[in-house]
Amino acid sequence: MFLLITHFEELFKNIQPPQERFNAARDLPPLVRNYIAESKEFPTVAPHSRLAGSYAQHMAAGDVKDVDTLVRVPGDPKANEPEAKRLIQEMKKLLDGLPEALGYEGYAEAKIEVERARRSVHVCFKDKDFHLDFVPCIAPDGFESVLYVPDRGFNKWIASHPIGYINLLNELQEKYDCKVKPLGKLLKHFRDYQMENRKPKSYWLGALLVYHIQKNSLDMTQPLAVLFHDLLNAIYCQYDHLLWLSDDATPNIPDPMLGHNVSWNWSHTHFETFMRRIDEGRRWAAKALETDKREIAIEYWQRIFGEEYFPSDVEVAAAQLANKGLPGKSYVSDTGLVLSSQPASGMYTPTIATKFHGTEQG
Repeated sequence: MFLLITHFEELFKNIQPPQERFNAARDLPPLVRNYIAESKEFPTVAPHSRLAGSYAQHMAAGDVKDVDTLVRVPGDPKANEPEAKRLIQEMKKLLDGLPEALGYEGYAEAKIEVERARRSVHVCFKDKDFHLDFVPCIAPDGFESVLYVPDRGFNKWIASHPIGYINLLNELQEKYDCKVKPLGKLLKHFRDYQMENRKPKSYWLGALLVYHIQKNSLDMTQPLAVLFHDLLNAIYCQYDHLLWLSDDATPNIPDPMLGHNVSWNWSHTHFETFMRRIDEGRRWAAKALETDKREIAIEYWQRIFGEEYFPSDVEVAAAQLANKGLPGKSYVSDTGLVLSSQPASGMYTPTIATKFHGTEQG
């Protein structure tokens, strides 16, 4: 079995969002969050907002273009007060004034677009090709507990627990030797590389990942290459019967925190496309792990993740990896990568320097 550890290290580097995306994710949301918090016409409850989604989870992969933010508002979700549909309209009206508040004369100059979505208001900074989703929520016990988000289509408030999900991922990440989030990143990159459209939502993929970890479908002591194959195989075996059950059958993916079906609006045709990609991926991964020829293993992994992301030649990277692993001169990221310099963002741990330079003489 060729685990190709250095190749996978390079893969993780290559799917890491570029620095300008981290800069945009750092700089743009506070502009809008402060604007909302300072509004007199649109009341919010302190703490007024909280980051959520892949960026807050440290599970972002590829060219990150969006950040999700929860905005806490007063109300009674059971009484639909404020009315879910109306609340989104009021937030849209508030954010229509954002370009002027940021010092621009209008949309043409500001290059900002604001539009309503089903459960949020979408703000696009067109000059940076960066998107922000602001999700109003009623959080009776704060962000750390179950909260309620509006559904414009059904005009009601839906229970959700996004911060609980983030905390759960962090717990699993710590429990399983920092393998959970890298495995989630591999699954997201696989989806993005293999599917130009009909892509399942990132939250669905995260829910599937958590489900199979908690159901002990995966041996978490295995290396990431093996875990990736086993995850694809587990997903396929979980849902393959739906492919011939009926023409409209789709998975019931349980929410990791509340248990309800999060993929209720997944169309059968889109699900079929996803399952075809999963089946191909698990077969290629099996062949990569079974072959006794390194070149063939690399070729199969390149089919899965892309040649531009999974390089054939890693001799230079291997030498750098050996040098940067020196105690006291390297950092370990939250994904388990060893880095030669302090990361620009995210969680990391500096390695401890040692003063031991040889064998002890008696």
